[in-house]
Amino acid sequence: MPVYPTPDESSNGYLPAGSVLQEPTGFDVALPEGTNPEPLQPEPSVWNAAFRQNNLLAGIFRPTKQFEHVEGYNPYADKNEIHGYERWGSSFADSQSPEETAWIKNQIDEENENRRVLSEAGAEGTLASIAAGVIDPVTIASMFIPGAQGGLLARVGSQVAIGAAGTALSEVALNNQQHTRTLGESAAHITAGAMFSGIFASAGSLISPAVRSAATREMADALENVGTTNAINRGMDSLPDGGSVGAMQIRQATLDDLTIDGGKAADVALKAGGYMTPISRVISSPSRNARITALELAENNFALRGNQRGFETPVAAETRVRGWRREEAAVVVTNKQAYAKFKADGGDLNYTRFREEVGDAMRNGDIHGNAAVQDAARALRQVVDRVKVAQQDLGLLPPDAELAALGQTSYFPRVYRVGKIVEERDKFRDLLVNWWSRGASTMSREDAEIAADATINKIVGAKIPQDFMNVFTVKVPGSSRQRTLNLPDKMMRDYLESDANYVLQRHIREAAPDIELTRVFGHRNLESQLKAIQDEYDELMRARPLDQAKLAKARENDIRDITAMRDRLVGTYGMPDDPSSFFVRAGRAMRNVNFVTKLGGMTVSAIPDLARGVMVNGFSKTMKGYGALISKSPAFAANKSEMKKMGVMVETVLNSRSRLMADLVDSSTRTNAAEAGLDRVTDVFGKLTLMGQYNDINKAINGMVTADSILSGSATASRVAKLGISPATAARINDQFRKYGEVLDGWHIGNFEKWDDGYAAGVFQSAVLKDTNNIIITPGIGDTPLWASSPIGRTVFQFRSFTTASYNRATIGGLSEGTAQFYYGTAFQIALGALTYALKQTANGKEVDWSPQKLALEGIDRSGILGPLMEYNNMAEKATGGAFGLGSLLGTGTQSRYASRGFIGSALGPTFGLLDTVTDVTAGVLNGDAGDRVLHSVRTLLPGNNLFWIAPMINQVDPGMK
Repeated sequence: MPVYPTPDESSNGYLPAGSVLQEPTGFDVALPEGTNPEPLQPEPSVWNAAFRQNNLLAGIFRPTKQFEHVEGYNPYADKNEIHGYERWGSSFADSQSPEETAWIKNQIDEENENRRVLSEAGAEGTLASIAAGVIDPVTIASMFIPGAQGGLLARVGSQVAIGAAGTALSEVALNNQQHTRTLGESAAHITAGAMFSGIFASAGSLISPAVRSAATREMADALENVGTTNAINRGMDSLPDGGSVGAMQIRQATLDDLTIDGGKAADVALKAGGYMTPISRVISSPSRNARITALELAENNFALRGNQRGFETPVAAETRVRGWRREEAAVVVTNKQAYAKFKADGGDLNYTRFREEVGDAMRNGDIHGNAAVQDAARALRQVVDRVKVAQQDLGLLPPDAELAALGQTSYFPRVYRVGKIVEERDKFRDLLVNWWSRGASTMSREDAEIAADATINKIVGAKIPQDFMNVFTVKVPGSSRQRTLNLPDKMMRDYLESDANYVLQRHIREAAPDIELTRVFGHRNLESQLKAIQDEYDELMRARPLDQAKLAKARENDIRDITAMRDRLVGTYGMPDDPSSFFVRAGRAMRNVNFVTKLGGMTVSAIPDLARGVMVNGFSKTMKGYGALISKSPAFAANKSEMKKMGVMVETVLNSRSRLMADLVDSSTRTNAAEAGLDRVTDVFGKLTLMGQYNDINKAINGMVTADSILSGSATASRVAKLGISPATAARINDQFRKYGEVLDGWHIGNFEKWDDGYAAGVFQSAVLKDTNNIIITPGIGDTPLWASSPIGRTVFQFRSFTTASYNRATIGGLSEGTAQFYYGTAFQIALGALTYALKQTANGKEVDWSPQKLALEGIDRSGILGPLMEYNNMAEKATGGAFGLGSLLGTGTQSRYASRGFIGSALGPTFGLLDTVTDVTAGVLNGDAGDRVLHSVRTLLPGNNLFWIAPMINQVDPGMK
C-alpha cells in the first residue's frame, strides 16, 4: 500500500476563493436576484461528532450508496483527481467511478471535521468520546460476559481480557467503516479499553495499604499541580550550581561512586543473574578504569552511588549510535513517499526496481530522467552527506578529492553483491585485470592478476562491507605502491548493490559505530582505554601481591568483555572467518524462518511492557501520558515530532526492537536473491504483527514523560545524573527551554531542534533515548551472554535476548534505583503477565487455570522480572516432564510459554525445534500416518500461522487444537 505525502493544505476544488457576495447587514436584507438565501448553519455538535467517530451504530445506519461502474476508470490517472487527499490515497483503490471518488472524499471530509470538533472541544470532546465508546453495542455486550470467579487476580485478569477483546472487536469494525482511522489509534484504544476495564476498577485492591497511601499522595500532588505551567524552575533550581564549581566529571569518581546503588537487594540480584552478561560483570570489576570504559561504551540502566553525589553517568557510545536510526528511518520514509508520487504519475516499476533506480541516480550526480526518482536521490543526498562529513571530520573517510578518484560521478557507498562475485569470480577478475593493465600507469598482467585476486578475497571475506580502506586498496607485490579500486561504478554495475534502502541503511549501521567510538574514545579500537586498564591492574597487583592470580583473571575477563562489547557495537564480534559459508547463511535463514513462523503473537506477549512506565515514572505520570494519547492532546502531536527527530519513534519504520529481540541483527552482507527475498518477507511479517506500532506508541508516551520530567524539573537530581545530565548541563538545558520551549496542556515540549546550544540539545536527546530504551526494554551490546554472538550461539539463544536484557535493565536497574514505583509497578507487571497468559490460553482454545498460584507463576514468567532464572526453571521442568521446578512445587504444572515446545526446542532453541518438527512431519508422511498431530505440525511451519489476529480462525480448523 503506497504511503502518500501529506499536502500542505486540503482543498476539494469546489469552493471559490473569497466571497462573491456582500455580507448582509440584517436578517431581512435580500440577497441579489437569482441566489437562494441559505439558512443559518447550526454549530457543530460535539456529542454527534463523538458518536460518529467512536460508535459502531453511526456507521451501521449510514446508507450505503451504489455507483455505476465506469469502464477503465483509474482515480490515480489524473493527479488532480485526489489532490489534497493523498494522505488517504489507498482509500480510493477500489473506486470505479468519479462519483464514488467524490463520495469517498466527502466521507474523509466528514471524519476530519469530526476530529476537529472533538479536538477543539477540549475536555468536553474527551468526555463525549468516552461516552460514545461506552454505549457502543460491542462494549455493552461485553458487560454481560461473566468474569472469572475466585481470587482477586483472576477477577481482574478476566475483566481486563474482556475489555481488551471487546474494544478490539469494536476497533476492527470502526477501521472498516472509517477511512482516516489509523492502526496507532486502534492500538491505543484497545490498550485503554483493557486498562479501563480491569486495572482502574480494581487498582485500589491490588496494592498494600502502605503503597496505596503513597500512590494516593502522588495522585493528589499531581492534581494539585495540574494548573502549573511554568514548573521548570522548581527542580532545576534545586540542583547544584553549574559551571566549573560543582561540575563533577566521571573521571574523578572513586570505585565506590562507580558501584551500583540499591543496597543488599541490588547486590543479591546482581550475583544471582548478572554474571551472565558482560556489562553486569564489568560494573563489578575491581578496576575503576574498566567500569568507566564500560559505562562510556554500553547503554545501561544502573543507578550508581555516585549519581547521589552529583556524578553523571556518561552518555554511552551505544546510545549515540542508536540516535543514527533517525537517518536510517529517513531513508525508508523518503523512498516510500517518492514511490507514491512515482506511481501517482503513472510509473510502472515495482518498489524494488524504483529503489535501484534511485541508487543509480545517486551514483550519477543525483540526475535521472524521472522527476520522482531524481527528487528522491537529491533528498537522500542530505543523509549521505551527513554521514560522509562526520566520517571525514574524524579522519575515517578520505576527502572529496580522493573519493572522486574512485570513479564515481557522485559519492554513493559501494556495497558489493558478494554472491554474484563468488559465482562469477573469473569474469569479475578479468574486469579488474583489464582495468589495471591498461592506461598511463599500467601494471604487468601478472601483477594485475595478483592484485585482482587479493581484492576479490578482501571483498568476499570482509566482515564489514563498508571497511573502506581495506577493501578498496591493495598493495602491489614487490612495490610500496598501493592500487585503488577506481573502476567506474558503471563498469561493474552488475556486481554492486543499487537498492538505495539496502545500501544506505547498511552504510549508516556500519558507519555510525566507527563515528561514535572515535568521538567518545578518540579511536575506534579503544587503544588508550585498554592500556589504562592494563596499567591499573599492574598497580593493583603490586599493591595486593596475595591477590595476583585473582586480579590477573579479573583483568583477562575485563579486557575480554570490553573488547567484545566494542566489537558487538561495530558488528564483528563472533562473526566467522567466512561469513558467506553455507552453514552461516543457513543459520541466518533459519532464524528468519523461526521469526515468521513463531512470533505472530509477540505483540500480545508484550502487554507487560505497559507496566514499565509505571515502574520508572510512577502511576500518575504514566497514566497522564496515556491520557494525552487518548484525548488527542496537541502536546502528544508535538511530542511525536520530537520523538521521531530523536530517533525514539522509529519502530514502525525499522522494526529494530523486534529484530533485536529475535536475534536477526547481523552485519554480513546478503549473497543471493533468495536471502534478499527472505529478508523482505521478514520485514513484511514484522509489520503484520503490529509490534512496530505498539512499540512506537509506548516509546512515544514514555519518552514524553521522561522529556517532561527533565524540562519541568520534576525529576530528582540523582535520576537526572543517571540519565547523563550533569548539574551544569541541566542548567544549560533549562536555559534553552526558557528560550525555545513551550508548555502545551501541562506538558513541557523542548523544541530542541531550535536550540542554539548544540551540546545541551545532544545530551537532552541522548537522555530521552536512553530512558525509553530502558523503559521499553531494547537489548543492547552488554545485555546478552558472549557465547550468544557466535553462529551456533545465535541459533540456540534466539528469542531469549529479552530475558537477560530485562533482568539487567528492569530488575537490577530498578532495584538499584530503589523507588516505591518500582515495587508497585512490578506487581502491576506481574498482573499483566497473568493477563497475557489468560489471553494466550483463550486464543488457543485452552482452559485457563485461575488458581492464584498459577496466575502468579505465569505472571512472573511472562513479565520477565526474573529473566534467565525463570528460563532455567522452565528448561528443568521440560527436561523432567514437570517433575522438578516451581510448577511441581506449587502443583501448577509446566509454564504455558514452554507448553508447545519439545525438549529439544526448549533446550537448544527454536531452530533445532524446527528441525525436530520437520523430521516428525517427514516421518509421518513417509509412514502414511498424516494424523491430527502431523497436520498440526505442518500448520506450525507456515509463515504467519500464529499471527494474533489470524490464529483464532486457524485454530478452528486445526485438529491439533481441538
